[in-house]
Amino acid sequence: MLTRNKSMTVAVILCLAALVLLAPPPERTGLFILEIHVTTYIQRVGDPEPVFWSYHAGVLTTIGKNWIEDQLGDSPAADPAKWISLSTSASSPSAAWTQIPTEIVANGLERAAGTYASTGDGVWTISHQFTASGPHTDVQLTGLQWAAADDGNLLASDTITPVTLGSGDKLTVSWTITIG
Repeated sequence: MLTRNKSMTVAVILCLAALVLLAPPPERTGLFILEIHVTTYIQRVGDPEPVFWSYHAGVLTTIGKNWIEDQLGDSPAADPAKWISLSTSASSPSAAWTQIPTEIVANGLERAAGTYASTGDGVWTISHQFTASGPHTDVQLTGLQWAAADDGNLLASDTITPVTLGSGDKLTVSWTITIG
């Protein structure tokens, strides 16, 4: 039989257990979040101002995560993730991709080295302005890669609002990477 003192002890233990189990986890310092976004601008021939822009969150690929791990903790590659690729594929980006499907390889929209710019502590952009030298219909996918060519180097990918470009039209793609 429980005495009053034993009952109080059991009640206190149950209350403490509930507090421990229901309390939020302690804040952990030293953790960071990586965000990748892509912004695109379209400028038509003869129009001095962009006529369209879009902004979307990118999809970090599995090989992209492994590449980041190598850069930070193992053996860094000689070339940073600065290469921007484009495609007319309507596929949804996948973390399993190693390259974007049906990458455009001609008429001014082939993979190109972007320009790096630091925009704050742990924030930078990789941007490139493509100039179409022929017609392109429904350009709607972009990739950020760490090599000038080939497969197996896709850091991130994302869809963009489909755009049709004529010869001389410009498409600016800007990837923003944030470590917070």
